[in-house]
Amino acid sequence: MLIDALEWLGHSAFRVRAGGARGATIYIDPYRVPAGPKADLILVTHGHYDHFSPQDVERLAHERTWLVAPPAVAERLSGRVLSIAPGEAVRPDGAQGVEVSAVAAYNTSKRDGDGRPFHPREAGGVGYEVNLRGERLYHCGDTDVIPEMDAVAGCDVALLAVSGTYVMTAAEAAEAARRIGPRLAVPMHWGEHIGTRADAEEFARRAPVEVRILDPEIG
Repeated sequence: MLIDALEWLGHSAFRVRAGGARGATIYIDPYRVPAGPKADLILVTHGHYDHFSPQDVERLAHERTWLVAPPAVAERLSGRVLSIAPGEAVRPDGAQGVEVSAVAAYNTSKRDGDGRPFHPREAGGVGYEVNLRGERLYHCGDTDVIPEMDAVAGCDVALLAVSGTYVMTAAEAAEAARRIGPRLAVPMHWGEHIGTRADAEEFARRAPVEVRILDPEIG
């Protein structure tokens, strides 16, 4: 099962071992992640430091690693880089049949002191739907509840930000879960940097789907 291949590495970072020990190793938004296997595929949602960490990317990548990111991040990477925008999909060679689709991610209500969205739509940030041999994983990126989420309705696992301030609150993430209707939802974007386990637990209470709160991998 997909959830058994998933490891939360803290904040919005995940590692997915697609197809077991001999399959592809995928990282999403690696930031201060513990030691682990080298990546076949690294996905970055946007350029904020706690999602795009050049040091982590360099440490996890090797010469055959594919890097997928929106244009503003892709232009800062080197190697096997694929630029992706909302609505686009890629199937990196050698990634064990993994298909990656980009879903828009942006704020509608989270704004700074000057009234500007922390994550404006025009910045091109994304979330990802990752199709792993027929099982669908959705990582929402930094976003509010937006209509574009409808594209991932019925996914197997949804990774949803719950901390508020820059992303959805727990109540808003529960609304996203209702809208998407995944088989299982996992709260993220809480813990060391912003948000607490209480946010994850509130999300679990409110969400109309099965929720699993993961403990972060520490090594």
